[in-house]
Amino acid sequence: MINPKNKKISGFSLIEVMLSISIFSLIVSVFVGSILFGEESTSLAGKRARASFLAEEGIEVVRNIRDENFSNLSDGDYGLAILGNQWIFSGVSDSTDIFTRSINIQTIDVDRKLITSTVTWQQNASRDGQVILTTYLTKWKI
Repeated sequence: MINPKNKKISGFSLIEVMLSISIFSLIVSVFVGSILFGEESTSLAGKRARASFLAEEGIEVVRNIRDENFSNLSDGDYGLAILGNQWIFSGVSDSTDIFTRSINIQTIDVDRKLITSTVTWQQNASRDGQVILTTYLTKWKI
């Protein structure tokens, strides 16, 4: 006869091993997911910051063109280019790496223009990113 007090329960250690593996796998999955999400967020934030700088640059370039002569600001959509160390309007948009910038100029009245600088890019496979900055420029030189 087998003494019930000396009987070993062998299935208990197998359950402990399975539970430990499950918990470890869950922790590793959460950790790896956090790292991947963090890297993607950092990349998207960097692209958005670069697009913001390009949009600001577009506004500043139009401001410089205005300072030369307010009549250089004709209504329409423009890209920007450098010709002979000087910024000029060129085409309807310009591209830098993955970014496309377009400058829109609209007349408000004789002495004011609405300037819109739009930068777009492919943020990921399913969506585009876009930064839009607007400002008003006036004919301040007489």
